[in-house]
Amino acid sequence: MSVVPTSPRIHVSLRTRDLSASRAFYERLFGEDPDKVRDGYVRFAPHGVPILLALMEGDPGVDHFGVRMPDTDQARAAWDRISDDGAELSPSEGVVCCHATKDEAWLTDPDGRAWEVYAVTDERPTAAPTDRGCCGGMGSARGAA
Repeated sequence: MSVVPTSPRIHVSLRTRDLSASRAFYERLFGEDPDKVRDGYVRFAPHGVPILLALMEGDPGVDHFGVRMPDTDQARAAWDRISDDGAELSPSEGVVCCHATKDEAWLTDPDGRAWEVYAVTDERPTAAPTDRGCCGGMGSARGAA
């Protein structure tokens, strides 16, 4: 069952060489099954823990971080607050990425790590991911460490 957050959740996207072993590890850690499983992709939204952990096949490491907002209005309010404070954002709406349709904005922290602030508008889109380095390429495409 996919999560619909009522408050913001921190999103961590990790790459792993062995998706099956990583899935088993996080099932033990969180004490529950992932809420979304697709080819090459597993996501956990554990109850009582304000995190969304996405695992993707690839060379091990952090891909990117994010903050998932409960809805687009709250995401836009966060975008406004962040840009009012002088940060440069790169917003997009209706992006199909990480097996969901999202309204998102990207920014980079002082050490070059990519962060997205987003809201999911459809957890089960029929469209294929947008060809923007999605589901893992955004962090490296933005120069993240």
